[in-house]
Formats: sequence, C-alpha cells, structure tokens
Amino acid sequence: MKAVPAKVMKSRFCLAVLCLLFSVGIIVAENADSLQIHLHHGLDEMGAGSIFFMDVDRNFLRVALRSNLDALYRRPGGSQGELKTNADFDLRLYRSLHDKFDVEAVFSGDFYHFERFSGPDPYDMGVLSPPFNWEMQSPAGSYTESLQKIEKSLVGVGGTYKPDTVLTLTSVLGQQWERRAGFDDYGLSASFEAELDDFEYYGYHNNLDLYFEQEELGARTNREIRFGYGMDKQFSQNSSDRLEVLYHHKRYDYHIWGTNSIGRRTDSQQILNNQLIYDPLTSIKLHMDTQLAGSTHKDRTATAENTRDEFTTSNALTLLGDYETIAGWTRLKFDWGAQEDATGLKRDRGTSLEGNFSWTPSEEDSLAFLTALRKRQYDTSDTANYDDRDRLRYEVDLAYKHEFSPYFRALARVQTTLEHLVYIYGEKSDQNRWNRIFKLRPEISFEPHPDWSNIARFELVANTTDYDFELDPDLIKSTIFRRYTASDIINWDFNRRWTLSLSYTLDLEDGGRFLWNEWIQQISEEYQTHHMTLLIMRQTHREIFVDAGLSMYERKGWEYYLDPEEGTVKSPFFYLSRWGPVIQLNYITSNGLNLRMDGDLSWVHEWNKDDYTLVNLDITLSWR
Repeated sequence: MKAVPAKVMKSRFCLAVLCLLFSVGIIVAENADSLQIHLHHGLDEMGAGSIFFMDVDRNFLRVALRSNLDALYRRPGGSQGELKTNADFDLRLYRSLHDKFDVEAVFSGDFYHFERFSGPDPYDMGVLSPPFNWEMQSPAGSYTESLQKIEKSLVGVGGTYKPDTVLTLTSVLGQQWERRAGFDDYGLSASFEAELDDFEYYGYHNNLDLYFEQEELGARTNREIRFGYGMDKQFSQNSSDRLEVLYHHKRYDYHIWGTNSIGRRTDSQQILNNQLIYDPLTSIKLHMDTQLAGSTHKDRTATAENTRDEFTTSNALTLLGDYETIAGWTRLKFDWGAQEDATGLKRDRGTSLEGNFSWTPSEEDSLAFLTALRKRQYDTSDTANYDDRDRLRYEVDLAYKHEFSPYFRALARVQTTLEHLVYIYGEKSDQNRWNRIFKLRPEISFEPHPDWSNIARFELVANTTDYDFELDPDLIKSTIFRRYTASDIINWDFNRRWTLSLSYTLDLEDGGRFLWNEWIQQISEEYQTHHMTLLIMRQTHREIFVDAGLSMYERKGWEYYLDPEEGTVKSPFFYLSRWGPVIQLNYITSNGLNLRMDGDLSWVHEWNKDDYTLVNLDITLSWR
C-alpha cells in the first residue's frame, strides 16, 4: 500500500472524464449511428459514461466500431472511497473479396480498474457540495489500494462466408494479451461461428447458432462452446409449436493470488423450451409452456474442488377467452428445482393458480379482477439445517373505473395480499408468521377545459406482520405499519407552449407493535411529510422542452414512550426540510440528437446537524 496525493487521485477521474468527452467529440464529427453520453453527480458520487456505435459502408470497405466507457467515483461520508473505470472497444474492418466472402481485421480491448481509498476525504466540505468545492487538502492525501486491474487486447484477422441467404460462417484468428492479478499472459485466440437463419424444410422453420472459441494463453486455456437451435411449425390456422434448445459450456483458467498455481472454473448449462398454442374456438386459446434447465458449476484448484449442480423445470397451462365485452384468462403453473453442493441437497417446489377477469358493460364503466393462489415448499437434506419451510400466498386485486362525463373520471382500486410462512421444524417455529397487506387507492381526474387538468390520488395502506408464537410478552415481534397518502397535480396551459404545473403530496405514517388476535396496537413512531413542486414548462419552436421551478420538502417524526407518571408520551425526535430550484431540459432534433438534463439545488436543514447543500445533476446525450 502506498500513499498517493488526493489531488492525483482526483486528477485520474477528471482526466478519464475529459478523455471520454474529447474522444467522443472527435468520433461524432463523422457519421455516427448511435451515441450516448451520460454525466451524473449525486450526494456521494459522480460518474460519466458513453456508448458509441458506428457502421460505415463504403464501396470497398466497411468499418464497424463499438465502444463503451464508464467511470464512477464514490465516497460516502465516513467510509472508504472507490474509483472504478471500465472501457472496452471493438473495431472491425471488412473488405469484400467476393459476393459470398468477406475478410476482416479485428482490434478489440477491455480495460477494467478498481481502486479503493482510505484516510481523509480528498476534498474539503464547505458551503457548496461537489463539484463546486473540490479544494484539495494537504499533500498527505489518502491511501490507495489497487484491488483489481484487468487489461485485455486482441488483434486478429478473419473471414465471413455466406454460401446462400440463410447460412453464415465466420472465423477469427488472432493474438491476445491479458494482464490480471500481477500476471502477464499472451497467446493465440481462435473462434468459429455458424448461423442458420430461418431455414424452411417441409413447413418447419429452423434457426441454428453454433459458436466455438479457444484461447491458449501460456499455462492457461479458456474455452467457450455455445449451441442454440430453434424450430417452429404452424400446423394449422389454430395451432402452432415452438421448440428451443440451448447448450452453453465455458471453461476459464485463472491465477491464484500469491501462488504459482492455476485454478479452473467450468460452467455448463442446458435449456429446453417448448410452447404449444392451440385455438379450439375463435374466442378461446390454449397455451402450454414447458421449460427444462440444468447446470453444473465447478471450481477446482490444486487443493480443493467445489461442485454445484442445479436443475429446474416449470410447466404452465394457460386458457384465454374473449367474448364481446368479457375477457379473461386463467393459468395453472408448476415448477420444481433442486440444487446440490457441499452443504447437501436443497429442493424448491412451487404451484400457482392465477386468474384475470375484465368486463366492459358500457363505454362509461369497466371492471377488472385479478386473483392468485401461490404455494412454495423448500426442503433441505442437511439434518442440522432447520430452514425447511412452506409459504402460502393469496392475492386479490379489484379495480373499477367510471366516466361520469368526458371531463370527469373516477377510478377505485382495492388490493389485498395475505402470506403465511411456516417452518417445518420446531427449532424455528417461533418465526412462523402472517403478513397481511391491504391497499385502497381511489383516483379522480377532472378536465373542465382543454387548458386545465386536475388529478387527485389517494392511498391507504396497512401492512401487518403477525407471529404465530410470541415467546416473550415483553418482546412482541408482531408489527404494524400504516400510511395515508394524498396527492394532487394541477396543470394549466395559460399560453401557447407555456404550462404551469403545481403538485402537492401529503404522507402520514405510523408504525409499532401489534397483536392481531386482540386487535391491539402500540404505536412507537409517527411521521408527517409534505412535498410541493411548482414548475413552469416551456416548449420552444425548436422542440426544446424546459421545466424550471421550485421544490419544497419537509418531514417530521415523533416517537412514543411510556412514562411511569404520564403514561404514553409523544415527543418529536426527527426533522428535515429541503428546498431549492429544480430544472429539467429535453432537446430532440430531427437528425436524432437527444439531450436530457435533470438538476436540482437544495438547501437542507436537519436537526442536530449543520445546514448543508445538496447538488444533483444528471446529463444524458444520445445521437441515433
């Protein structure tokens, strides 16, 4: 571990950001198919990123470039700082020698750096938040530890052969360099890929993808094999079937830190998907979905070997119906999975029955109803593991909408979720519990004039957790949480391309201990929150959307405690207020340029803390 001045550490990140913007600025001078730039600054972090695609086709040469760069610096208060940068690019030059044969040159690289800092903050917190106050401290700075540094590059040549319109054969041979964990490896890399796209044979549509890649890097060998096959058939106007098969095998050799040994990780995966669609009647459809998946993961070193085998299967039968004003569907699903490793065998089973019903009796009324019953079972083979459990879940969702007039609409929604968790063994039976969630959400929309709109929303939520056994009467684990939310949004188009928007939200919350059987609650905390935003929105003739205004936020908290003389006492214990300007900008041009900026400046007052300022800024630039 070595000492690095804070100014040097900050300069690394700033240099990465400047290089990002400078390089992008050079590239986009030509024909860019897609470009995205993102700048982000939050309370404890700042970052930048870009994604660039270019595909230029000249008479004798085609150039395809893909590049990506991300940089993120994080330093939460009182913790270590982190600087992470990741850059990769892939440049390919194609030259057509024949109508069916192309040669290509490949240049690619992948660079990843992760550093963690400890010691004093690299900047001095003042009245303004970063990046406005980044005045470096003394040259003592922070300490840095290089945790990960990975650099990979490849230079190769290859060819693509297309004997017909459905088959494509591609092969690449090159030299690869890799630096990781203090080791430098290099050697040959070879890959081959065959693609069969929509090949029809006796009415069967076939798709095939075969890929093989191997890297010989001195004492290390990396290998990847991928095979994918898809087939679909339309048997009649009312029935069809789709089959997909996937096999993926990957081997990766790695250096073991601090030794001369080499470890090996291998991952194998097999997936089978099938979907059968059958329409016995015009208004009734039947879907049958089946999936089988298995995988094996091995990590082997000179002294140990860890293996994990997994297998899952899921089957679903869905019946859909649609007749005049009534529509709905019902689904029966079963899934089963098993995992075996050094800790033993674990099994997971699930069954669910779902249904949806919607009814539109008139143009003014509509009703929707959703219900589901789900059950899951988890078992282990380890006799010392008492985590075996069953989970039963009920879900009901009912929504009703009525239009009193073209200008006045109302929506009411009721949701209920009940879940019972039961542990099989008595050693954990004290964790058996019911979780009940009830929601009531009415909404009113009123538009008396084309230039006026008002939307009012209300929500009442009650969330209770009730344990089957309370072993200690003085330590009740059952809890209750309640929240009432009322919000209103008013928009006024007072002039052409000018809109005034006012929004207000009120939240009332409380929580504490709860006994379901006696219907007794003991509130321990209570909160009240106000949030208001006033925005003036402007749309210019050049399709520039600008929203600017003021945001205000206030949150108060009270706690309840028992006093031997006064009984239950309510006392304030938390207060936070925040206010300041906000701005949003969105600019879209006819040639595909899109610029979006979201920013806010807030002055914050919090109990038992000095007043401080928050600055948040997000900038995204894309060109397509």
